[in-house]
Amino acid sequence: MLVMGRTCGVLLVFLLLNACVAPAPTPLQEELSSKAVPVYEGPFSPIRVPIQLEHKPAALNLTGRLGIHTRVRDKNELLSAELHGRLRVLPASDSLLWEFILENALLGEEKVGSGNSPLMEFRARRDKHGVTKEAEIASLGMKVNSLEEKRLFEEIKALVMSQFRSFSAVLPASPIQGGTLLLETEMNAALQTYERLWGSPRCSPQKEKIGYAVRGLGSSKGREMIVAVIEEDFVCVARNERRYNFSMHGYALFDSITGQILENKAMTTVKSFYSFDSIELRMLQHMSADIME
Repeated sequence: MLVMGRTCGVLLVFLLLNACVAPAPTPLQEELSSKAVPVYEGPFSPIRVPIQLEHKPAALNLTGRLGIHTRVRDKNELLSAELHGRLRVLPASDSLLWEFILENALLGEEKVGSGNSPLMEFRARRDKHGVTKEAEIASLGMKVNSLEEKRLFEEIKALVMSQFRSFSAVLPASPIQGGTLLLETEMNAALQTYERLWGSPRCSPQKEKIGYAVRGLGSSKGREMIVAVIEEDFVCVARNERRYNFSMHGYALFDSITGQILENKAMTTVKSFYSFDSIELRMLQHMSADIME
């Protein structure tokens, strides 16, 4: 999933170049400042019979929230973004048609677009495992005439794809059980997001892929969920031979019937190994979905 690394990288550069610090911290920003890592605290039980997780027709309301805290020596910045939209997954011959309407977006406290018109539409034809056959994102209410308008459209598009992982994630073809990895990402793609900071680092322990390991079955609002967690910690050596601690911690909850992600919350941290560097970046992503019956 190299595209995920490029998407997150574009998004990160955009937010850092367009810093907009809210006068009053949002709950997400306060959680980001607390340095607590997301932990799934609900009950779950082991998967005794492997489950075939597949996408099926569904309708959902989606919300994505992003917070980034950067500290370079004595300079601190808190950045935020928020997305709201509606997703429909419809049967289409031998595949599924995904239709997502982005209704509104906030960058900091600034609303993107004007009026009540939706901003953009994501359409894709995908199979039951999430393999994409064709996809496009088109503007609806966003103007894309000037270079600045086109740049903003591309950045919001990157934000959509990074926040709503189900739009690009591929589900395993084999039945899942405890320990199965979901939302797999190539390690190089995850590191590519922070290329401006450290180039192409060497990280230990060495891994080709990282992802969310299935822990068991839980429930929410009367629906059975598959609980998966990510707990990854690395020491990375940058091109200038400086060391950084790199970690990703969080959880993802999958609806066992539709294959959709009902909640995904994760914290990514990059921190200089030595105190004299005084460089730290924390990114908190929180996506939630409500299934419309």
